[in-house]
Amino acid sequence: MVDDEEYKLVTVKRARGGVVDRGSFLGRDVLVKSQYLIEPGDFLISKRQIVHGACGLVPDELGGSVVSNEYAVLNGTNEIDLKFLNYLAHSIFFQQTCFHSSIGVHVEKMIFKLDRWLNFEFDLPPLPEQRKIADILSTWDRAIEVSEALLSTARTQKRALMQSLLTGKRRFPEFEGQEWKEVRLGDVCKLQTGPFGSQLKAEEYSTHKDGVAVVMPKALINGSVDFSVCDFIEQERSNDLVKHRLLVGDLLFSRRGDVARTALVTEADGPCICGTGCLRARPSSFRLARFLSKLLQMEFCRSWLEENAVGQTMLNLNTKIIGALPIQVPCENEQEKIVAVFDDVDAQIEEHRLSIEKLRTEKKALMQQLLTGKRRVAINA
Repeated sequence: MVDDEEYKLVTVKRARGGVVDRGSFLGRDVLVKSQYLIEPGDFLISKRQIVHGACGLVPDELGGSVVSNEYAVLNGTNEIDLKFLNYLAHSIFFQQTCFHSSIGVHVEKMIFKLDRWLNFEFDLPPLPEQRKIADILSTWDRAIEVSEALLSTARTQKRALMQSLLTGKRRFPEFEGQEWKEVRLGDVCKLQTGPFGSQLKAEEYSTHKDGVAVVMPKALINGSVDFSVCDFIEQERSNDLVKHRLLVGDLLFSRRGDVARTALVTEADGPCICGTGCLRARPSSFRLARFLSKLLQMEFCRSWLEENAVGQTMLNLNTKIIGALPIQVPCENEQEKIVAVFDDVDAQIEEHRLSIEKLRTEKKALMQQLLTGKRRVAINA
């Protein structure tokens, strides 16, 4: 490498995350002076990370980049198409061959030995069939990319709507001129701390889903309660903690740590109680609760909670601090209309998310059939 020349370096992400740009550097700033030129369509294997699935095709825009001998660079032949190989890399057998071709006493320090790997036997279809399979699977990839773009657009639109509708910058015509009321959260909600550790000990928790869920801060995710990460207590034990039972419309706050975590308890959440480490706010109406749940996702609310929390090594909130959170609320009818807009946006987001999930599931099943020969592809003469 020449000191005064600029070179583009790349790396390969784990879990077959693809080849990505590491940036451009002058030759003098690159410690390893012997590098290898890569071209679009080359297949890269990271010798130190292949046990974690670090491999992939070089995209067109990264052609002409360089890599060190920490990577194996594979080129296509008359026996194998590298686009097909890129899909084959997702198979369990491919991953097993990479693991068994690596040496080391710890999984994070294993080194891939290319000569060992090349001795493994793979069952491959004829080259035309490989290309046809790669074309079929790439069609699914494009469909997933389109759905992901639609999902990203919907989420961007939601953020823009939140910024305008939840701050009063954008009003519905029938509410123009009506002032929003400035209040403190404690003025419109009843606040209560969850049970202390002495009231609900760790050994009482279980993972049995037939009990009553205990909602802890880790379950407050993106404004909702994620019950897949909740622990449970026996139904009889929950009767002793009746004042901590959560109702539909309750708002939950993380009392310590990531104090910007909040969630709304909905009808679908089932029986649950407020856990240690959470605070509960019970608004005066469900309509207000839904509006506030959107408002609490705004950056100014999240920042206010973080800035007003106490503690140095770990942030902490209490009912007094949360009750002092300043908010502005419109009349009930405008609250309802704003929430209805977000219901429509959330429905679109969920539709796109489910579409992506379905496409990925179908692609996975198709790969299992095509890459193992269980389903053959007809090649036109």
